[in-house]
Amino acid sequence: MSRTPTFEVQDAYSVRQAHKCIEESAKILGDRATAIRSHSIDLENALSFARGQLVDALTAGRIAESDIEDACWVLVRIEELQEQFAADVAAHRTADFAAVHNAAVGLRQLPSRDIIQSAPAAVCTALSFARSLISAVNGSLWQPRRLYVTPELDGSIMDFSDYIHSTQFSLSQAPLETELVRRKIPALVPAPADDDRTLKELVSAAQTPGYVAAPVMSRGRVIGMLHADRTGTASSVDPDDRDRLDAFATFLGVVWEHAVLRERLSLQRSRVEASFDATESMLTRLQKADVTLRSPVETPAEHINTAADEIETVELTAVLTFREREILSHMATGATNTQIAQRLVISDGTVKSHVKHILKKLGTPTRAAAAVLYASQIHR
Repeated sequence: MSRTPTFEVQDAYSVRQAHKCIEESAKILGDRATAIRSHSIDLENALSFARGQLVDALTAGRIAESDIEDACWVLVRIEELQEQFAADVAAHRTADFAAVHNAAVGLRQLPSRDIIQSAPAAVCTALSFARSLISAVNGSLWQPRRLYVTPELDGSIMDFSDYIHSTQFSLSQAPLETELVRRKIPALVPAPADDDRTLKELVSAAQTPGYVAAPVMSRGRVIGMLHADRTGTASSVDPDDRDRLDAFATFLGVVWEHAVLRERLSLQRSRVEASFDATESMLTRLQKADVTLRSPVETPAEHINTAADEIETVELTAVLTFREREILSHMATGATNTQIAQRLVISDGTVKSHVKHILKKLGTPTRAAAAVLYASQIHR
């Protein structure tokens, strides 16, 4: 999966049109053109700035009468471009989540142990990271399990597998990861060497310039963590990387739970089959001895499958109102509260209230986790 800034998903024609609107705005605004050009490094901000300047100038009557028609035309075109860009970015983010989902679900046929071993490689392949580490969390202990590095880094000093295979840490030494486990939210660490919350021993061994981390959860409890970075490349980690890793970790927890459940059910089935075989043999011997059976043989209680081993699935249509589902669909595209409010013609406060109710009803700690649950159900 590629990491794509907002305007890199646009076609060349649309980008040219955006630059043209900015230049037209500069001509109409005259002396304020320099201010617009100063924003042109960031095309998105430049468009927003030009639109704001034109609206202010029109409202204040600072535009010559001969230029008013042109100013209105530019404003309309800017709005069209912004709407188009927003829709394209939303589609790109939806595709991102689908790719993350597919990468995690691709592990579901593996045994639970192999899922843990294979997860870091899937992270690097699907999310374009250079390294990924999966760890177990047992009480207050942080236990690294598997480090994967891309082939370009294999055998280099960036591959510190020998180090992580022979160590474990106390979470008390790593306040940042402790917070990740306690609050069950992902983390972005752009400068780990300068961050007082990081575990300096591991940061030094990894020589990481910046990383993202996310909790792996099972039945509401953090059982592990995923870390990933882009060491050895020109790219750095950003909030989108954090959210993608968090989405993968959420899917991974579900896939791992399913694998464990399959294994438990398979073991139960084997035990029950062995019990039935033994019972059949006993019945045969009793029949040969002409013994009358007064009651059927009962299966031992320890072989009865309990509901506690089943994974509960939240059905969106059962717990959310129509409006909440509508807002959740927009959240899944990465839209902000303000953007959702504009699209649905409601206030930011109303959207914020709905989002709060959605997270509470779904039992999800973050917007990204709620979006993952939504994506998992619409792709079923």
